[in-house]
Amino acid sequence: MNPETPREVFLPGEPESVSRARGEVREWLGEDHPAYENARLVVSELVTNAVRHARHGVTGCAPVPPLVLRLAAHGDLLRVEVADAGLSAEDPRVRSAPIVFLAEGGRGLAIVSALSGGNWGCRSHDPEPGRTVWCEIPATPSSSEDVVPDALRGAGLRIFG
Repeated sequence: MNPETPREVFLPGEPESVSRARGEVREWLGEDHPAYENARLVVSELVTNAVRHARHGVTGCAPVPPLVLRLAAHGDLLRVEVADAGLSAEDPRVRSAPIVFLAEGGRGLAIVSALSGGNWGCRSHDPEPGRTVWCEIPATPSSSEDVVPDALRGAGLRIFG
């Protein structure tokens, strides 16, 4: 990926967009990029969350607005952003460790936080509905021993790095 060329793609707000987003990462970075697996996992988690929560509470037959996936290199970091036009009132958050262990879902942002070293967040699109959730991961990740918190490792999660 050329650092001067950020990438952006619009995706439908549908579950099928998760695999398409992973394919975009493969095309943009290539499977031989040192951060490929981590970037692919982060993108998968952020797009999944956007698909699940972006239109929370919306009923009827209105079309779901697209999501926007952005990937850019900044020095030693890859910045990943997923923007949606969601109406959910809650900000994204990492669940506490005991809940993460027992829940069927809810590990996504814990994984994103682990891979980004806590370097993630969200911003509102005020006054328009929606938000952008972003993270920055190392372009050349260290070993998984340095990246994965003990709490996640104990949950049986495997993080590439």
